[in-house]
Amino acid sequence: MAVMGITAIYFSPIEELMLLAGIKTVNGCPLYTFAGIACPFCGMGRSFSCLTDFYIARSFYYNPMGLIFYFLTGSISLLIFIMAIKKRKLVLKEPAKRLWYLPVLFFVVMWVLNILFGHHTH
Repeated sequence: MAVMGITAIYFSPIEELMLLAGIKTVNGCPLYTFAGIACPFCGMGRSFSCLTDFYIARSFYYNPMGLIFYFLTGSISLLIFIMAIKKRKLVLKEPAKRLWYLPVLFFVVMWVLNILFGHHTH
């Protein structure tokens, strides 16, 4: 699954499908192409590509929240992998369940910062 995710970042299948349909796109993002509004993930492919080449400043240039997003998803994936190896189960207690708004808040902050400071076009 991780290989598919990384492949989708480097080779944008949405952009290719839009080109096959005859739709001219700037960066492969349907929201940006049709509405002119950057989505929270616009620039994430280039951000990840820059991170893998250790160009941290350029990564922030393409998507300001890219480094944090990849650090969080990588950490969560590693935690799930380690727990699966140790055959442990993650059980959220009631106070933790009340924190559902944190991922939503992160998503909104990511979107606002990307609209204000991200560079989503080539």
